[in-house]
Amino acid sequence: MFKISVLAAFLAIAALSPAYAQDLCTDAHMKQMDGMIAKMTDPTKKKEATTALDMSKAAMKKGDKAGCMKHMDEAHKAMGI
Repeated sequence: MFKISVLAAFLAIAALSPAYAQDLCTDAHMKQMDGMIAKMTDPTKKKEATTALDMSKAAMKKGDKAGCMKHMDEAHKAMGI
């Protein structure tokens, strides 16, 4: 639980900082998000987070940073972070 709290705090700070916000649309962060979503127990929120992350990945592949971040934010919200 402590690790999740620390991660949530880091992601909140990163989301508020433009310099770090761009770094969330990386393969490494997508892999990290996949792992976190896999551990979710609420099936409704898990599906919502998975859908948002898939859309974020699609936007990232197109080079659409704004779209990637928009959907990443939706995934974070579905995860409760």
